[in-house]
Amino acid sequence: MKRVSKTLVIQPQQGIGDFMWFIRHLHAIAEKTPEKKVTLLTRPRSCADLLVQEDPYIEEVIWLHVKPGDHDGFLGTWRLGKLLKAYDFREAWVLHSRTLRYPLACLLARIPKIKGPGSGFQKYILNSGPYLRGDEKKIHPLRRADLLLEKHNTSFLNEKIPLKIPLSKLAEIKARYKDCKKPWICLGISSSEAPKKWHEDFYGDLAVKLHQKTKGTIFILGGQQEKEEATYIQKHVQKKKVLAQLVIGDLWASLAVLSLSKFIVGNDTGITHAAPMVGSKGLVLLGKAQVPIHHYTLLEGLRVASSDEVEGKINNMGEIFPQDVIAKLQNLKWIS
Repeated sequence: MKRVSKTLVIQPQQGIGDFMWFIRHLHAIAEKTPEKKVTLLTRPRSCADLLVQEDPYIEEVIWLHVKPGDHDGFLGTWRLGKLLKAYDFREAWVLHSRTLRYPLACLLARIPKIKGPGSGFQKYILNSGPYLRGDEKKIHPLRRADLLLEKHNTSFLNEKIPLKIPLSKLAEIKARYKDCKKPWICLGISSSEAPKKWHEDFYGDLAVKLHQKTKGTIFILGGQQEKEEATYIQKHVQKKKVLAQLVIGDLWASLAVLSLSKFIVGNDTGITHAAPMVGSKGLVLLGKAQVPIHHYTLLEGLRVASSDEVEGKINNMGEIFPQDVIAKLQNLKWIS
């Protein structure tokens, strides 16, 4: 199959949530290209290959293997450059990284135009300004990417649902749960980092309180590694005569359920970050050691900390209680 895209976008952060952050950036860049498409270089944990299946703006995903991997170090950068050269790209965007790896790989791949923030020695390799200045290079990666696009006169598209869910999966979910009462409310219990997880007993208590207030259906969303935890929560709520549905280990099913739900309450993880990308609302639960990500995304947030300062390494997620979440949801007018 002949490749169409001549524009490479490099997003080196890992995780599904990281991919969700930058969907709008990818689409904005693609819209300004003659081909209306880009190729994405990112890491396998993003599940980007799955998530772009229905995306008209992203033609292909190239895997980046670092920390550890084949693209670490100087030899790894050379290998990455060799890989990219085969694509014959016209331009490349380094969205937010400060490392030399990606501009240098693009140079080795002989990509004519290389855009990026220009951090450190990058400015001697990048050749298509303008670049970020001074303190602009120190801001959150999402804001760095926002500002880079702004400097290149690249505007976000007016998209209500940037992440395209396969219609077949939506139809499947609607049929499977057709008897489940609305509103649907999701709990996103997954996380790749244990300190970022809210306690399973709290999720169980919250599910009961949400059902009492809305009379709707609770959906517990997680990865395969959360199956035992999700089952525990389900049994907890069943003792209170509340039926909770489990959607475990099927990312597209989780996204489809989320798109049909009123909102999600969840950990700082991919499925929570997906909420505004699929047309839903999301409340992310954050400890003291976590960045107040709701200031940088389209999510609402509830933090342990009373300020926006990141405090040490102890996250103290246990200081957020179910009644605190209910109060926040009422304040947002998502529930009465």
